[in-house]
Amino acid sequence: MSHGISVLGSSPSSASVERRTAETVVRVSVEEGPRRPWRISTGSPFLDHMVEVLAFYSGLNVDAHVEAGRRLMHTVAEDLGITLGAALREMADARIGSQGCRCHGFAQAVLDEAYSQARVSYEGRALAVVERGVRFGQVEDLQEEFLVALIEGMAQGMRATIHVDLVRGTDPHHAWESAFRALGAALRSALERDEWRRGSAAGIKGTVDRRPNRPPEAGGEIPSP
Repeated sequence: MSHGISVLGSSPSSASVERRTAETVVRVSVEEGPRRPWRISTGSPFLDHMVEVLAFYSGLNVDAHVEAGRRLMHTVAEDLGITLGAALREMADARIGSQGCRCHGFAQAVLDEAYSQARVSYEGRALAVVERGVRFGQVEDLQEEFLVALIEGMAQGMRATIHVDLVRGTDPHHAWESAFRALGAALRSALERDEWRRGSAAGIKGTVDRRPNRPPEAGGEIPSP
């Protein structure tokens, strides 16, 4: 299979995407429904854990698998984020067209001493802003810069604006988990169905610009971001 993103399935309640590059093959599925065990395998226990937290707080079942010839964690985290974001975009687009979608959300979360905020706006404008009132360098088995790369990849793949603020915390695990709790909850709010906004994204322009060479049917390949 050639390199790029392949949409394996897309509906208002689920989406599956595969992204192939010379460095990684990443497959992500997101779906509504009763909570079930998630199949998450990234090669990093803490990265797996953050995807689990995101799934739990977004109210979505998430499966994610990363194959990498070279275990370069920045690449793994960024490519995972791009693919996860692309799956969320497919679901959001299906909701916009069929039932309407809120397309913006805000949430805050705590874990013991740690406190974070997150904001998501989906209107085709890819930007990630991660503000850290605290910095640790390392969290469990991962450099925290790779968690920033994951969020940046999500914004790129979803074509959304994502702001995450790690306001305070003294334990790196707590601080970052509070951030992903907030991000998951903000995504849940942004993906809420909203008939009032049917056919529109977060902005009043009324659409999310698509790549001009995107096939109209699910299952086609989209060039990699």
